[in-house]
Amino acid sequence: MKNAKYIFIPLVISVLFVLFSCKKDELKLQKLEIASETVVKGTTSAQITVNYSYPTNLKQVDGYVSSTSSMTVANKATATIDGKTFVVTFQDLQANTTYYYQFEYSNGVDEIFTEVKSFSTNDYSLPTVTTNDITGITASSATCGGNVTDDGGLTITARGVCWSTSQYPTINDSHTTNGTGIGAFTSSLSNLSAQTTYYVRAYATNSKGTSYGNQKSFKTSFVTPTGAIAGLFSVSSDTQVMFSRGNLQYKASTNTWRFAENQYDYIGDANSNISSTYSGWIDLFGWGTSGYNHGAVCYQPYSTSKTNSDYYAYGSNSFNLYDQTGKADWGYNAISNGGNTENQWRTLTKDECVYLMHDRNTSSGVRYAKAQVNNVNGFLLLPDDWSVSTYHLNSTDVYDADFTANIISVTDWAILESAGAVFLPAAGGRNGVSISAVGLGGKYWLSSSFTELNTNEAHYFIFDSSYFVANYYSSRYNGYSVRLVCPSQN
Repeated sequence: MKNAKYIFIPLVISVLFVLFSCKKDELKLQKLEIASETVVKGTTSAQITVNYSYPTNLKQVDGYVSSTSSMTVANKATATIDGKTFVVTFQDLQANTTYYYQFEYSNGVDEIFTEVKSFSTNDYSLPTVTTNDITGITASSATCGGNVTDDGGLTITARGVCWSTSQYPTINDSHTTNGTGIGAFTSSLSNLSAQTTYYVRAYATNSKGTSYGNQKSFKTSFVTPTGAIAGLFSVSSDTQVMFSRGNLQYKASTNTWRFAENQYDYIGDANSNISSTYSGWIDLFGWGTSGYNHGAVCYQPYSTSKTNSDYYAYGSNSFNLYDQTGKADWGYNAISNGGNTENQWRTLTKDECVYLMHDRNTSSGVRYAKAQVNNVNGFLLLPDDWSVSTYHLNSTDVYDADFTANIISVTDWAILESAGAVFLPAAGGRNGVSISAVGLGGKYWLSSSFTELNTNEAHYFIFDSSYFVANYYSSRYNGYSVRLVCPSQN
């Protein structure tokens, strides 16, 4: 047994040595083996993500960052460890600066530093901003806005939208100011001109400068002048007009011009009372009888002379109503319910009337129709954007159709009129004080003098139940209807 004792003691010592050696190997820190390393840089921060294979007993990682490669003055950041990945985030850095970094990793017993590496922070940049769609467009205003999605690392001190009639507007043009910071904002554009194309861009400003969003454009709507029907009618390839709300009327006793209250209204036989003192309304006029002394012998609206030469515009048989001062045109007058300002209205020319009736393109392909509105016979003009679904019409663009092809009630007429339709009533004509064809046909003066064959005549538009002619001619002393137009502000 004595020998057994001496054998047992060395054996215990050997076992303890082996156990101690194994424990020491477990505590020994293995070399960090990096599978991948990613640096995500900002302007004042950086985040480094490391995926590693070894060691398996990693317990803590500290990152150190310094502006010098010697790492003598470094800031420390402790990593978060998740499985075989650790992440270190460095804050409070300077923009556009090179930094050096290394890691100190530990298993709780040993610590080892990795080699020194570097990265450069991003420079501050201009903001990123997008432009919203334009909504709420009127003749003088619209709504837009934008969204600042990136401040470029600096505080957004101003944001808004800028606009101009020229492309790529800047803050040197008209602009709004809509707060600060990143995020969405809404802008109101005001003091715009009607029927005008504008270009818009959102903007955002930081201390680096101003950046702009994508450019968008829109066109403001037109303003329907007082006394006008909203429909637009092409009278040439590049000109659109709007018609007055009714035929022109005049009261001599007060020297007042007005438009008829309804498009289907006309005076009829009462025109025979025409005189310089008549206190009622008349609506059949000799050619060029605007009331302005433009050079004709008979320039008064109440003239009944049957001598053609008395109606020469500006005193010459070769002038049109729109020549010289333009004052021979009835539309030069201030119309009491048509804006009450001089030179807002005018009469169609012969070429415009021909284009209107025969040549213009419309979205529906329809230009005109004969009709009876509120039991009044007349000629129906459809605007350029007329939709056939607005109201069903028969015998459209048929020159010899009868008025009864379309019998339209007052209620239904409101539908057509709101869509821009124009109705010319068959108001008859006047020769001296003799009235004829009231309700049977319509004759409407044009502003062009007829100089082709007979200088005593002028152009007019005529229709009845079986035909119409867009450009005919008649003696100037005859009293016919006048329907004025005004520019569409295109």
